[in-house]
Amino acid sequence: MKVARLTAPFTVEFSQEPKPVINDDQVLLKIKCFGVCGSDMQMYHGKHKYMTFPVIPAHEIGAVIEEVGRNVTGFKVGDKVTMEPQVFCGECYPCQMGRFNVCEHLKVMGVHMDGAAREYFAVEPKYLHRVPQDMKDELVALVEPMAVGVGSVRRSGCYKGANICVVGAGTIGNLTAQAARAMGAAKVMITDINQAKLDYAAQCGIDCCVNTKDVSLKDAITEKFGVRKADIIIDCAGTAFTWKSILEAARPESVIVITANFKAPVDFEIPLIQRREIALLGHMMYVREDFADAIRFLSDGTVDASKFISQRFPFDNYPDAFRFADEHPDDVMKMLIEF
Repeated sequence: MKVARLTAPFTVEFSQEPKPVINDDQVLLKIKCFGVCGSDMQMYHGKHKYMTFPVIPAHEIGAVIEEVGRNVTGFKVGDKVTMEPQVFCGECYPCQMGRFNVCEHLKVMGVHMDGAAREYFAVEPKYLHRVPQDMKDELVALVEPMAVGVGSVRRSGCYKGANICVVGAGTIGNLTAQAARAMGAAKVMITDINQAKLDYAAQCGIDCCVNTKDVSLKDAITEKFGVRKADIIIDCAGTAFTWKSILEAARPESVIVITANFKAPVDFEIPLIQRREIALLGHMMYVREDFADAIRFLSDGTVDASKFISQRFPFDNYPDAFRFADEHPDDVMKMLIEF
């Protein structure tokens, strides 16, 4: 089978390797497609803080079960699945509480250990989620980032009937805003400085899409939500500038959820949090409930992802996807690699 590895910054190398032989407790996946995400781009640039070269990337997958180990129950050959790529110890306190996403020894397939950028992948079934057989492969590959969006909203703890502002209209921001709407938010606003992504968010049915090149986040929130302002602000942008604007715009007794992957440390005044009793919450990936909701939202059309795939590349042209994203960053929503 053909395998792709990141071996150094800006370097993707292909190799031919034997098809995996599964043990009695594994299943063998035939990978149909996978998405390229922001973490993959950081790895390609050699700037991801928690990975080392070489590594096989890819963790947003659509796959079909090719073989099933003799001890495996609940799955059969031909099942269409996606993968929850969090590898957890199962023994630390967060794991005991079902919070595998913050396992004290957490590793992520495709980041800290080898992922699915290959034709076949052997994995334990506990990491898999079955999806409807008629679900399009590209939607199956979107389940993982959709689960991040669902988890972002659920992490706030008070989303039903809330005014929610999502900062950043990229893949995760768009899916987070759509998740907020699907999960019962009263009003949803999304902001960005990329008008094309805001236009797409509007096509997806998001209530209010604001270009913060033209107006400050604080003023946009007041105009949209009135005196109540935003109950929840979810940061899906992850820049020093957007973080500063979020702190300025946050209302006393509101909630800020940090979902974005910040690339560098950011300085801020703690009293801006303390004196307004703002709840500042970190958010990491998802739990199994989030995956279940993500599958449901995508498969039944609650979330509109019909035009989400902005570029498609065959697996043999995988390096071209990274180069395209570097050369045309404003044109990328989600790139899909197909076998």
